[in-house]
Amino acid sequence: MNDEIEIKKRILLKADEMFMQFGFSKVTMEGIAAELGISKKTLYKCFSNKEHVLKEVISETKCEIETFIDDLLADKSVEFIDKIKTLMNFLAKHIAKFDGPMIRDIMKNHPDMWNDIQKFKQEKTHANFSRLIEEGIKSGYLRDDIPTKLIILLYDSAIHGLLDPGSISSLPLTADQIHREVNKVVFEGILSDKGREKFRITNFEIEN
Repeated sequence: MNDEIEIKKRILLKADEMFMQFGFSKVTMEGIAAELGISKKTLYKCFSNKEHVLKEVISETKCEIETFIDDLLADKSVEFIDKIKTLMNFLAKHIAKFDGPMIRDIMKNHPDMWNDIQKFKQEKTHANFSRLIEEGIKSGYLRDDIPTKLIILLYDSAIHGLLDPGSISSLPLTADQIHREVNKVVFEGILSDKGREKFRITNFEIEN
């Protein structure tokens, strides 16, 4: 059983890498098997077809994002400003997937999967950003004179609008660069004096 789980993990990691590099349509089950040095029989024993592999890749990514964000927001030992930095670095790395052939391919050929991704982004962004904003206000790092719902609406609209592949292609920036700039605009505008001072002290930057 452990061997089968390990093989599945290897398949998903390699498939994700290949989907990102070449796009979903150009990758074949035979190609995945060849890259891993396993037989097609072994591959098909784990996954019925390429669409099955893609669904599992998306599911694994969603699970990883959920777990990371939930654990971070629940960690009371991490200060608010440090949580922002950690969260934005994490999201910036995942956001890069929206600037490649995999997402463009999914949008064009698998709209149901794309809609599922969009729904997940919207639901998780709203829930977790709400928690983060409330924590920031309580700790005094964010201004308390701006309605939380308005902040969330602005952030959600900016991120989801700009991270559409069509929008990205019209800008001289990568997806993660867009994400970093949006966060600068949003957070610098809602920081309290205390928050701005903390940003300066910690030399807040989103890592590349």
